[in-house]
Amino acid sequence: MYAERYDNHFLKLQASREVLAEFAKFTVEALEKPGLDPLLTAQHPALRAAYTAFSKGVSGRTSSSGQSQTGTRTEEEAATDFIKHVKVTDTRLIQPYLLEHASEEATFYPHKLGGLTQAAKAMRLTRYAAYAEALTQHKQESIQAAGATAQRLLEAYTEATTLGNQSDKALLDTIASLAPGFQALAEALWQVHCAALYVHRAAPKQARTYFAYDRLPNRNIKPKKKPASPKASAEATADL
Repeated sequence: MYAERYDNHFLKLQASREVLAEFAKFTVEALEKPGLDPLLTAQHPALRAAYTAFSKGVSGRTSSSGQSQTGTRTEEEAATDFIKHVKVTDTRLIQPYLLEHASEEATFYPHKLGGLTQAAKAMRLTRYAAYAEALTQHKQESIQAAGATAQRLLEAYTEATTLGNQSDKALLDTIASLAPGFQALAEALWQVHCAALYVHRAAPKQARTYFAYDRLPNRNIKPKKKPASPKASAEATADL
């Protein structure tokens, strides 16, 4: 139970791109206040650079109205968008290409087209990812371009699925793909965290003042099961 205290918890933050950007911005501005310990101000340049790079990735994925394209997407809506792209790409690019390259059909559709567009919920992420990869790695530029769009839609679908209950590993994989530079931002935030703990080691709770944790969604923590009482254990044994 103590090992996780030494893990970079910023890599596991569960929030939208926009919320993560605002979270990081708070820390950037916190390090700009006068009178801080030199160890903390020394973290500012790296954090500022990581925040700027991450923010560009966020703004690059917004719509013309300035709202996130994926922030309010449900899993089913994101799946519908992905499938719509698959069908359009199949009609305009894949089928014409397969007329002369029929042997490559399994490259795009290892489970046939229906296996992709009608994939069971549990299989969607795996099949969508394989499809996007097949397109982006193709030699034909027009198919590669369709793959870039598929990749963005895959990221939207992946983000939507984080609203459900996932393991730490799956969550880490998801959050890491939220926008370019996320891992660098998480590492920079961790450096600030460690520096703040050292500077305020006599009063470690002060280290929290550099982070806007209140702006993040509540963590989904499952309650621990209470151990059975000795009496209950004895009764269970007697019933065997």
